[in-house]
Amino acid sequence: MVILLATTITGCKKNYPVDEKKENQLFQFTEIGSKELITTKFPSQWRIHPYESSFPISESDRINESNLNKLDYFDNVKGRLVKNRNYISFIKEKGIRLDSTFVVDSISNKNRLFVYLKTFKTIEDPSYDFPPTVNQIDILIFENSQFSQKLNVYTKKSYPFAIDLKLGYFNKDGNLFTKEFKTDEENTIFTKEEHFKLSNSGIITKQNSTIINENKGSIAKHKILKESDLIGAYKIYAPAISNSNGEEISLGYFITIKSPTKAVLSIDAKYSEDYGCEGEYRLTNNEKIIYAKGKCDQDNLDNFYIKYENEKYFIKSKRFLNQDWQELIKE
Repeated sequence: MVILLATTITGCKKNYPVDEKKENQLFQFTEIGSKELITTKFPSQWRIHPYESSFPISESDRINESNLNKLDYFDNVKGRLVKNRNYISFIKEKGIRLDSTFVVDSISNKNRLFVYLKTFKTIEDPSYDFPPTVNQIDILIFENSQFSQKLNVYTKKSYPFAIDLKLGYFNKDGNLFTKEFKTDEENTIFTKEEHFKLSNSGIITKQNSTIINENKGSIAKHKILKESDLIGAYKIYAPAISNSNGEEISLGYFITIKSPTKAVLSIDAKYSEDYGCEGEYRLTNNEKIIYAKGKCDQDNLDNFYIKYENEKYFIKSKRFLNQDWQELIKE
């Protein structure tokens, strides 16, 4: 992991200082990120385990998520807070508020200046109760004190219950290697891998681009479960193992959702021992998936999840033999 040291930038709006010591040396860029990004292999998709109540995941899935988290270096990059407005016009975006900007480093090569910026932003979208945030690291390129273009090295967009992540490793020779991921409450998807080259003269060229998993649209834009969609009665019959004698039975779940936080479960089964978890369930709504927790919550066995997708409702529970999503009928 390369941790960057901040240097101070002074001067007026269009005059940027030149570090004569660096310019007289053999020019090299300042590294940012981890070289291990290049060699670390990821599958196209793996499951994650964000909550204690989540379904268990495999050891390989756990390793993949751990490797990704170790490669995320944003918090380790330090810089000096920019109090003037020198760079705001070059990094502002429509609908996104710039909260704070830090200069991480600046290096020069003849009449060109490369400024490394770390920024914190907020997406101003009234449809979110909690506005999404954006963390970025960019290299701004100036020629003869005039802004030319920028190269994005790192971007993390944090939505409610979803993340879009672009990790980059930028080496001393100006090679930028990036990998992009999308994460929701169940999976991380490896979507794209790219290689860019930034020349000493400030020219950016794309060397390679590979689509790993074509995920159309952001994970964060899935159908949100609203109260008007949620209230009502649901049912499903699914194969299950009886608590009475281990026999395979048809287990009926009749779910009445009375409010965004409360549901009542009625059970239809062959044996009375399978009725024990009937009653009131407390609901947690994360906008895409409802988690229902009742009085029989040992090992999360009798709790269940509900989601709404492609105009249909689905349920998932460890109580059923099929522990994948199954269609739930709304009455």
